[in-house]
Amino acid sequence: MNNFSLRKYLTENQLTYSSIRLNEVSIDMLQTQFVDTGKIDKNTFSSILDASQNDSAFATWLTSRVAGTKKVKPIIKKEDISKYKKYLDTFKRNKREYPLKDINMIKDQKSLNDFIKKSTEIVAREEEDISQQKGVSKSEKYAELKIGEVDGYEIFKFPKGSKDLYGASCELGASTEWCTATGKTDTWFLNYITQGDIYVIINKSNPKDKYQFHYESNQFMDPNDMGIFG
Repeated sequence: MNNFSLRKYLTENQLTYSSIRLNEVSIDMLQTQFVDTGKIDKNTFSSILDASQNDSAFATWLTSRVAGTKKVKPIIKKEDISKYKKYLDTFKRNKREYPLKDINMIKDQKSLNDFIKKSTEIVAREEEDISQQKGVSKSEKYAELKIGEVDGYEIFKFPKGSKDLYGASCELGASTEWCTATGKTDTWFLNYITQGDIYVIINKSNPKDKYQFHYESNQFMDPNDMGIFG
């Protein structure tokens, strides 16, 4: 389909196509249909592109729900656009948990309210326990815990008192014998984290080669939970 045919298709269907992922040209077409015609202003369109992270499918859905079309009434306020950056990212990674798994099926206020409710539930869950984030690499998921690299090893710090990081301790401590990462009980993790910081050191080229250090208990343990210094 050439650009002319694609433009004609979008015009005839008023941007209500299903899950077809268009290329970057569709962003230009959105601007032509909504900004150049005065349906929305440039600043609003810029906010939409930021919230959708330039994903053409999400940008199309968000634009039509803000400005409205012949088949879809406007159901999203301009001042709420920024919220959808987190909502859409959450939806993208957790589609199976949503009542409607095709974003284009969200056409009325009720379905939008259901979408927002589910998004905020998942966001709250992920903020409470960052290990619950799906579709995110470990380096991105635990970026705030990483404090540096030394000789090919990544160093992660669990700050003293961080009682909400047991899930992260289990994931970063996977395949070890550490009592702080059993996945069965958080008793020992809470015991040590209450005393002081816990450090996890992982070999980037061999993730199973990892170590845990806890100054207050004088412990520097290998993957088998054996002391490095005896």
